Amino acid sequence: MASLKELRNKIGVIESTRKVTDAMKLVAGVKLRKSEQKAEASREYASTLHSILAKIRREFIDVESELFFGRKREKTVLLVVLASDRGLCGNFNYLVGKETMNIVQNLQTEGKNVRIICIGNKIRDILKKFSDSFEKMELLEGFYRSNDIYENSKKLAEKIVSEFMSGKVDKVGIIYTRYYSAMNHSVELKNIIPLSCEPNNDKTDTVFEPNAEKVLNDLLPFNITIQIYQAVLESIASEQSSRMTSMDNATRNADNLLSEFKMQYNRTRQAKITLELVEVISGAKAIAKE
Repeated sequence: MASLKELRNKIGVIESTRKVTDAMKLVAGVKLRKSEQKAEASREYASTLHSILAKIRREFIDVESELFFGRKREKTVLLVVLASDRGLCGNFNYLVGKETMNIVQNLQTEGKNVRIICIGNKIRDILKKFSDSFEKMELLEGFYRSNDIYENSKKLAEKIVSEFMSGKVDKVGIIYTRYYSAMNHSVELKNIIPLSCEPNNDKTDTVFEPNAEKVLNDLLPFNITIQIYQAVLESIASEQSSRMTSMDNATRNADNLLSEFKMQYNRTRQAKITLELVEVISGAKAIAKE
């Protein structure tokens, strides 16, 4: 049985840990509200922009754009994987890594080479164990540390467009965690190059001003930037949600441990007091008999 001193030390450590987890839960909650507002505010714009471009009737477009039509032969696929730089967010990074490996295995089964761009130190560390599965893996450091996430998304879009146009990759997808609510988010793959096609039953002709080539050359790279930016916002909101939930569970576990150890401490203390009383009474009786 643990001594009173040992129990007091354990209780002190658990109380200190509880203060930290409770504070982190509150901080994550504040950050979640801010990131949730940003993700929801831009979601409709990103979705509408992509839908407008994806529903253009391609049979009437006389423009040679691989960003729009894609390539007949897709040999190398570039995956941009979004996770976090920091831990203590439950299974957030693990789920991203698991889904990434499932997608990579499916692509390799189709005979395609895979390249990876990691955004987040944690996902890089997870995927390092499977580095033999990739043709190349690269980490974009400091992506989240800048206050201008949009500007970073624009630079990333320019980088992957350059990779695509130079023929180094034939298709680009982004793996991220889509945010639905504080308790609901899922890891998804969104293909951003080439532009996906959506069915369009509208017979109305699409009018381009000044012309289709100019419009598509301007809007397609811009759309890639917007889709990356939206995916980053969704991922950040999901990360903060996972961290808040994780810290809340840790705080609850600390409360349960405190309750158990305090009960054990009180029982040990009472047993010690009882033992001391028995010894005093036994001694008094022995003296009285003499």
